[in-house]
Amino acid sequence: MRWFRGLKQAPVTVALIAVNVLVYLVMAAWSRHVLSFDGETLIAAGASVTAPDVIASHWRWLTAAFVHANLLHIFMNMWVLGQIGAISEKALGRGLFAATYLVTGFLGNVLSSLMAHGATVSVGASGAIMGLIGMAATFAWRSGQRKAAKVLAFNIVFVLGVGLSLSARGIHLVDNAAHIGGLVAGAVIGLVRVAAPRPVPARLDRALVAVSFGLAAAAFAIVQVVGP
Repeated sequence: MRWFRGLKQAPVTVALIAVNVLVYLVMAAWSRHVLSFDGETLIAAGASVTAPDVIASHWRWLTAAFVHANLLHIFMNMWVLGQIGAISEKALGRGLFAATYLVTGFLGNVLSSLMAHGATVSVGASGAIMGLIGMAATFAWRSGQRKAAKVLAFNIVFVLGVGLSLSARGIHLVDNAAHIGGLVAGAVIGLVRVAAPRPVPARLDRALVAVSFGLAAAAFAIVQVVGP
């Protein structure tokens, strides 16, 4: 639980967790369910929708990164998000951390939609979290922090291994495409970040945080107006 104390130095991570929890609470209040949600509730909240007869708003690729299907789903994702944020947000830059969450979550859901077969409803922060882990692992490895990089790499292999093994058995509980898409995007961002080792300028850092959360709010507003 040492990482939990580290959240005091990770305000963006705390804010991202708060947004995810807030979305979950709004869904619970609207559906009058707490443990899990049906497809109608997920779509209304901003899930990514892929179907032959549905032209879904592309903003859903972003909002889906803040929507969760059930209590265990959000608990596990927020637990991991808290850990990665506590150890990497300050080192990588708060603005970059926020922006990477959005970018990798979005791109993960794009790949998920492109790889989908038939009608699917995809939700969860795991694509964005894999992106953050990918960024942190790449940055740690290229900056000489090999021990930290190996720990992060083990987590990556474990998550992908579990997901792919379940899919091979016909159990589609994990969105492997979103995980891989987010991971690759995050690794690329990590490579760019390590090429510029200096701290992100304070003004740019604050701007990235503001734009990231503003864009997320705008995406939810647009999805609510546009609908499925």
